[in-house]
Amino acid sequence: MHPETLSPVRLSAREDDRLITVFLHNDTDAPFSGTARYLIEQPDGVRRGETTDRVFSPPHSETQLIFFDRRELREKKELLRLFLYDDAGTELHRAYWKSEKLRRRHLHDPQLETAVFLRAGRVCVTVRAARFAPRVVLSCDGCTFSENGFSLFAGEEKTVEAQGAKADFAGEVTVRCEQD
Repeated sequence: MHPETLSPVRLSAREDDRLITVFLHNDTDAPFSGTARYLIEQPDGVRRGETTDRVFSPPHSETQLIFFDRRELREKKELLRLFLYDDAGTELHRAYWKSEKLRRRHLHDPQLETAVFLRAGRVCVTVRAARFAPRVVLSCDGCTFSENGFSLFAGEEKTVEAQGAKADFAGEVTVRCEQD
């Protein structure tokens, strides 16, 4: 299980020979309710399946949610993505599972596109992926980004702020995908 964000309310997975079991962890002093989303993605970035569940967890607890056939995911070399949202729809946690015993997956070119624009006097960059793109990394001389090293699904886009860039920004933003 590879976490992509940390949260006191999060999802995790445990695996045995047959199953990958997903758990909801609530390390807060209050009960939690929200939505868990599970996505199975093929090696070329195409979604094979997706489902969502309403979830609830008492304070300081671990709750079993769902399980998946580990052998099938391994055989098809698929990726299991997990998302957790609160009742307002805010994403709290994102993680993924892939078999460590698989050979390096060949991913097709994610066809990343960028657009640089001003929003409220701040320089922003939008990145869009035509196919799944793990660990998207932006770079530009003299700038850092509000978020970097994120994953994008096929057709998904993300906008980040170029911190340290002035309103008359004329630099070149490069984007690459660091595949496993």
